[in-house]
Amino acid sequence: MMRNNKFKVRQKLADPSKDDLYVHPYARAALCVWQRLRPKTTYINMKFLDNFYRPPLRLVDGGDNSFYFFNDFERVDQVLKFENDSDYPCLIIPESIKDVQQLAWMEVIGLMFLKGIHHPDLFKALKSTAPQSVICQLMGVRQLTVREYCHFAGISQSSYEYRQCKFAIEERVLGIPQSMSWLSGRP
Repeated sequence: MMRNNKFKVRQKLADPSKDDLYVHPYARAALCVWQRLRPKTTYINMKFLDNFYRPPLRLVDGGDNSFYFFNDFERVDQVLKFENDSDYPCLIIPESIKDVQQLAWMEVIGLMFLKGIHHPDLFKALKSTAPQSVICQLMGVRQLTVREYCHFAGISQSSYEYRQCKFAIEERVLGIPQSMSWLSGRP
C-alpha cells in the first residue's frame, strides 16, 4: 500500500465496478470482528439519491484505482452488495494509522449499544483481537475489564455474567450426544 504524504482531502466519485475497494490492513481485524458479531440489519436503498445527498465514504488512495476503506462497515457492505453499479461519493484522505485503527475499532465498539448483541463474545473479541491501547483510549478506561466494559456498554455486570453462563450451559447441552433409539421404535 502506498503511503500518502499529501495532507489535503480530495473528493472523488468512485465506481465499485471499476475501482478496486479493499479493507485497509490496519482495519482488517476490526472488520472481521464486526462481521462476525453484528446483528443483521435491513438494507436502505440510497442508490437513487443524488450523489450530493449520499454520505461519502472515507478512503485511502492505494494507487492504480485501488482504494482502502477502514470504517463505516455497514455502508461499505451495502455499497458493495447493492449499489456497485453506480458512482459513489468518496473523500480520499491522507493515511494516518492511528486514525485508521481508531475509526475501525469504533465500528466494533458501536456494536455494544445494539439490541441483541452477545456481550460476552464482544468482550472476548475486544480483549483478544483489538489493540488494547486503542480500545482503552476510545472507551476512556485504563484497562479493559468486564467491569469497565459493562459500565461503558450501560449494562449490569450480573446481566453480562448471566448471558455468559447461559451461553456456556447451552453450548454444553448442545454438545451432549442425544439418544436417537426412539426413532427405530426400540428402547
